[in-house]
Amino acid sequence: MKSYDDLIRRRRSIRRYKPDVPAPMEIEAMLFCATQAPSPSNVQPVRFLDMKSPEIRERLRQGMEKGRQRLLEEAAAGDKPKHLRNLVNYYWRFSEFMFQSPVLMAAGAPFPLPGFAQPMSQARIIAGDFHQERDADISLGLALMAFILKGEELGLGACILTAPLLFVTDIEKILNTPDMRIRCFVAVGYPDEEPRDMPKKAVAEVYHEL
Repeated sequence: MKSYDDLIRRRRSIRRYKPDVPAPMEIEAMLFCATQAPSPSNVQPVRFLDMKSPEIRERLRQGMEKGRQRLLEEAAAGDKPKHLRNLVNYYWRFSEFMFQSPVLMAAGAPFPLPGFAQPMSQARIIAGDFHQERDADISLGLALMAFILKGEELGLGACILTAPLLFVTDIEKILNTPDMRIRCFVAVGYPDEEPRDMPKKAVAEVYHEL
């Protein structure tokens, strides 16, 4: 078994996968670790949607392509900086690989969330959306970390994607999940590449005493 430090150092975002589909028990093991992650008020809001249907994947791909064209047109209009079109195409290239991944999941949380913020917002003491979205994002980040590190332990690679949500604005409609807010996609499979090490910040850059 790999040590935690080894898993942290070895993990890379994988964008090229072997065609082999991970065993259901491996995905279940990753999901189990995600369920053990902490969450504010222990509401455990994170949900994973496994997009096995080719029709749903294609519907999503078409929606993203339409969004890409829209962004390119808007980036070209007026006196906007020329590099914006290149930026749209750059993030498109780093997103479309997900449709070739053996496993593709959408991850998010149902709304409204239970917990401390909900009754306070219902009483109009606080603005509920901001606090609930913050709690959902914290919960999702913790669950995803557990998910991908378990995958690393099992020899599976993963990549978390948020750029596709800039291309498609009606993702909940496409996936028919009106009561859930999708926050990212997760591609999973056996790695068919060895990405180079990415520079990481030193502890001194992220830690400060008050």
